[in-house]
Amino acid sequence: MMKEDPSLSPDDNGSDNGFDNFLSAQLKQAQPYLMDDVFTAQVMTKLPPVKKLSVWQERLIIVVPLLIISVLVISQFSILAVIIKLWALVFSVGVANLLSIALAISAVVLCGASYWFAKQVKLI
Repeated sequence: MMKEDPSLSPDDNGSDNGFDNFLSAQLKQAQPYLMDDVFTAQVMTKLPPVKKLSVWQERLIIVVPLLIISVLVISQFSILAVIIKLWALVFSVGVANLLSIALAISAVVLCGASYWFAKQVKLI
């Protein structure tokens, strides 16, 4: 029967230390770190500064593609068919349903305003 190398046997946790031992031996034999004599720092100072986008530019980058995609998606619909269905939906909905929809929208707006206010006052 073959004898196992104790350095390659799994430890108490069941993990194999062989690779760890091999890696540490390779790292010890690796070439020493080359001093760059602040070369890296000099190169970093000569690099141009990173240009920051303004808030409006960031929003424009988001809004323009959103509008283009929305127009393309809407252009695939029959606008007349959508208007007719919305018109029929408005007249088929009862007053009680309209009130419950208005109440739900009001609740969402109130929650959003409360969240915004809490963020402004730094409560959350």
